[in-house]
Amino acid sequence: MRFYIIPNLNQLDKCIQLSKKYNFGFEYNEFFNPCLLDDKQKLNEVINTYKQLNRSNDYMHGVFLDICLNSCDQLIKEVSEKRVLQSLEIAKQLNLKGVIFHTNYINWMTNINSYCDKWINANAMFYKKVAKLYPDINIYVENMFDDSPYLLKKLIEEINLDNVKVCLDFAHAFISKTNINEWVNELKPYIGHIHINDNNGKEDAHLKLGEGNINYKQLFNIIKDLDVSVLIEMNNIDNAFQSYLYLVGNDKDE
Repeated sequence: MRFYIIPNLNQLDKCIQLSKKYNFGFEYNEFFNPCLLDDKQKLNEVINTYKQLNRSNDYMHGVFLDICLNSCDQLIKEVSEKRVLQSLEIAKQLNLKGVIFHTNYINWMTNINSYCDKWINANAMFYKKVAKLYPDINIYVENMFDDSPYLLKKLIEEINLDNVKVCLDFAHAFISKTNINEWVNELKPYIGHIHINDNNGKEDAHLKLGEGNINYKQLFNIIKDLDVSVLIEMNNIDNAFQSYLYLVGNDKDE
């Protein structure tokens, strides 16, 4: 198990120091933003900044805003696919280990015009295609609005490729209608990456661990047992570091 943090360009030196001292990996969080993707000069600046770090085994969060790979509107579908491919191209430039995408599944539409089946078919078809185009990059599909693990499980089983796995977001699972233990039990064979932060069970607040209602002290054995990479997902680097100390039971200062 290795912990990851989100690097902050404004505190990059501090992030690098923490990474060296505690063997933290990075999960880059700028590249989901369509405004950045459309600003070629700024995009290249950010890419080059990270490329110069000469790191390995890092991740990035791919696009998710307004992404709908199963849209019946062909234009929306095409733009969604284009954005995902942009994410994978950036990951290729940075020599990253993997990219995380959301399911973006609308859970209250499960019985409308076979929405569930269409969602699975469209997403499976697309991810099969891009996974073969980028065989050296792991694609992680993350639970977002999903009420249970079964849709994601069915999708990953339908894709059935070694480089398409699950990113289990514990905070999103906590907000869902399904117990976290059930999420883990159903998805365990497919989980390759984890996101953790805290919340009150009602909104995805990205609190530091211990500030919300998720019992990470109790869940830590489950996380250790999964033995996969773990992103402490919060943009504030100090909160992320304090969350790391909270989780591993270390009360020492930096």
